Order: sequence, then structure tokens, then C-alpha cells
Amino acid sequence: MIKVPMLLLIPLFVMSVSSLQAETTIYHWVDKHGKSHFSDTAEPGTEQIIVENKNLMPVNTNQPTIKKLSEVDDLSLDRKKAINYQAEIISPQDDMAIRSNDGALDIHVKTTPEKESSQRLQLFLDAEPLGTPQLSPTMRAFNVDRGTHQVQVHLLDETGKTLAKTQIVTIHLKRAALK
Repeated sequence: MIKVPMLLLIPLFVMSVSSLQAETTIYHWVDKHGKSHFSDTAEPGTEQIIVENKNLMPVNTNQPTIKKLSEVDDLSLDRKKAINYQAEIISPQDDMAIRSNDGALDIHVKTTPEKESSQRLQLFLDAEPLGTPQLSPTMRAFNVDRGTHQVQVHLLDETGKTLAKTQIVTIHLKRAALK
């Protein structure tokens, strides 16, 4: 029974020693009691075992060069520029009359392909930016005066450059008059 646990420890020992160097020499002998011994020093009557570590990767001098971070950034920007984004206001529809006594106006935008998490949408009301750019494709304008207005949304990249513009949608906002 004692030999079984010892036999299980031998491969672990060999693997741990071999992981320290690429090639290791180990000496093995069996004593007069039948017990196996392993050592890194030679004793008279020992058997030499050479263990090679197959887990090490060879040094390859023909490896491709690693690109600098600035080159990678330039490549990713080129790919982003190559994408032709399109944006469209889904709701409200053009020339639609909207009743909102508090002046709230909800705008829903669809981008194709879907915008990235670093890109923002900027709402324009009557050709003026309204609020700050945001992530959500659903935007709300508050306290808009009654009357006819033009709405447009711009898709912006992380630097604020316009990637796409929606169509201009004309809406007619109806509000109760204050007396």
C-alpha cells in the first residue's frame, strides 16, 4: 500500500523538476528494501534519466513584428471610417401632429449598422443642438414650445465627428395655451 502513493508522487516530482529547466538529468535507483529513489546527484549503481520539458516554446526569430499602439489605433480608425453608418428617425413620422401639453417630445432613432458603445447621438431641434450627446436611441426633449419644429439626430464618434445624420422630420406640436 505504501508503494502506490509513492508511485503517484514520482510523476509529480519528475514534472515539477522538469518544469524548472528545459532539460534535466535525474538519477534513479532502488534500495535493498525495494524502495525507489530519485535524485539530481549520481550515486553508484544509479540509472540516468533525462527529462525534456516539452512545454517550453522554442525561440522563433522569424516572428512577425508587433505593431505599435499608435499604428493599431490608426488601423482601427481606418476601419471605423470605412463603415458607412446610416441613421433614421423611426418616430415621430414626418409632418406629424403631436399633442403634448407639457411639451415633451420623444424621438426614436435607428442606426445601421448598430452604433458602438463609444458613439453618441446628438438631438437637434430647429437646427440647434439640444442637450448633450447620449447613448440611448430614444431621446426626449422637454418643454418644447407649441408650433412647427424640425428634428434631426447626428451619430457622433468618440471625438465628436459626425458619422451619419438622420432625415429632417417636421413635427407640429400642439399644447394647451396658458391663460
